Amino acid sequence: MNQSNLTRTALHYGVISGLAVFTFYFLLYATGNNLFGPASMLGVWIPVAFIVLATRSHRDQNLGGSLSYGQGVAIGIMTTVFSVTLFGLSFYLFGVLYATELIEFYKSQAAEGLEQGKDFVSEALVDKALEGLEQATMSSLAFSESFNKFLWGGVVSLVTAGVMRKKGPVSENSDWQ
Repeated sequence: MNQSNLTRTALHYGVISGLAVFTFYFLLYATGNNLFGPASMLGVWIPVAFIVLATRSHRDQNLGGSLSYGQGVAIGIMTTVFSVTLFGLSFYLFGVLYATELIEFYKSQAAEGLEQGKDFVSEALVDKALEGLEQATMSSLAFSESFNKFLWGGVVSLVTAGVMRKKGPVSENSDWQ
């Protein structure tokens, strides 16, 4: 397998995934929905679909129909990295250049959630969390959103690699056997 084929496939699907996820968030914002609430869970399928598509494409087009578990994990993780990088940058720029109230909205939503959770945790812990919340910036929010998507993308990559794994003649040039 040529390493550039892996990178090219991951970049292709990762960029489309990152743009699709950002577009979904933009549509939520434009329709007045809470970007950080339950409505955002409706878009969870977007990166999953692109990780599956990237893995299948890599297996069928670059590897001649066979895919080891390691190769599947590699394409899934790389696709996820490209996706979350583009999403994080887009989300940050959107929040800094266009939706400047987004960070304050996030802080108020998170503070409400912490206040509602006072019955379940100590008041000192809630106060500490509120102090940390006041220090949140748009860059830390974009990083947090991207990091969460990266973690879930990693889990999806592990599962997808197991499901899409297919025995066959593995290329001698393969780095991930």
